[in-house]
Amino acid sequence: MTRAPPTGQGNYAGYVVLLLCLVNIANYGQRMVVSILLPAIKADVALSDGQLGLLLGGGFAILYALAGVPLARMAERHGRVYWLAGAILVWSLATGLFGLARSFIQMLGARTVLGAAQSICIPTSHSLLGDYVSSERRPFALGAHSAGGVLGATLAMVLGGVVGVRWGWRPTLWVFAAAGGMLAAVTLLTLREPVPGVTHAAAPGRVPLREVVRRLVSLRSYLLVLIAVCFAMLVEYGLNQWLPSYYVRQFGLPVEEVGLRYGLAIAVGGIPGSVLGGMVAGALARRDARWLVWFPACMYLAAIPTGLCMLLAPNPAVAFVLNAGYALAVYSTNGALWGACFVHVPGELRATTSALTLLVAGIAGLAAGPVLVGGLSDALGARFGPQSLQASLVGVECLATLVVVTLLCAAPFLHRERAGTAARALLADPS
Repeated sequence: MTRAPPTGQGNYAGYVVLLLCLVNIANYGQRMVVSILLPAIKADVALSDGQLGLLLGGGFAILYALAGVPLARMAERHGRVYWLAGAILVWSLATGLFGLARSFIQMLGARTVLGAAQSICIPTSHSLLGDYVSSERRPFALGAHSAGGVLGATLAMVLGGVVGVRWGWRPTLWVFAAAGGMLAAVTLLTLREPVPGVTHAAAPGRVPLREVVRRLVSLRSYLLVLIAVCFAMLVEYGLNQWLPSYYVRQFGLPVEEVGLRYGLAIAVGGIPGSVLGGMVAGALARRDARWLVWFPACMYLAAIPTGLCMLLAPNPAVAFVLNAGYALAVYSTNGALWGACFVHVPGELRATTSALTLLVAGIAGLAAGPVLVGGLSDALGARFGPQSLQASLVGVECLATLVVVTLLCAAPFLHRERAGTAARALLADPS
């Protein structure tokens, strides 16, 4: 009897990548749609910038970070497909409930549930991609998966802006929730759990969490990349959640126009950046693994001055063009950064590693970024007046220099530890 070819080499692997990209579209779309609806929400419920920052960051991100590790561990042991489909359904229900909320506390509760449910999306998707896609093509697959997040944010801005103006912010959230519910059904019915020996999947293990943490903490390269990811998430999530409101306030543009132009800027720069960045980083890393950190460091060196010029642009036309360039540089780093996190990690631990990374980066970055921007805007209001949000965003963008510094510091450790891993593998299998 002829053995079937590895699923990871067939058409189904391509379908898995496509489906998980769609899941990431829903993940970021339902997370980000609130950003373009902020002016309407603020006017309807009378919230301060600080409260809006908590809705965008703290309320969502704390549960997003804390729930990720236990949920990812449960999914690794008891079926990732079922847990992922269930999570999509729960976060879609939370989006719909946000549309029914009448107070800040109710909104905060809905965002908290959203964060807890979405915490399983990235770790589980990374784990499934690692099983279906070979290590040589993994940076490209991770980059394509990140492109789904960019497209989700784009759809949130464009559709959220158009539907929000015509129907109101509450029906907009219900539309996004309904789409997510349908995707949950498709995921449950069509996504299969990889089989060890037929795909690139490893047999499921029962490695204690403390052993996973001990392994990761022993890797200097991982720790430095983790610090870089924390600063990157703080800056990018802070900017992404507040830029739509900034464009409305700074240039007096209508919400519908901001949604369209900002969404297109993200798409034009972010989608090719994610895909091509993963391809380029993967090709360079096959020659020297240090390119997994050198490449994103170079791209952030280009992103920082571009972002500052974007925030100080004299008119919206210049700002949106620079925004596209900024998105190209920033989103091109996703595949390489995740590849650097996984470079020393066995397959059965990828979901837990991804969840642990998001736990730390989620608290330090996702939770702090929007709250920091909103808090600084309130604090600087007396001095800068209407320009306080601009001043806050400029200050946060300057923190991106720390991303470059930590990535460059990680390069020698990545090279040394990768050489050590190869030597241990050779000793274990001298044939």
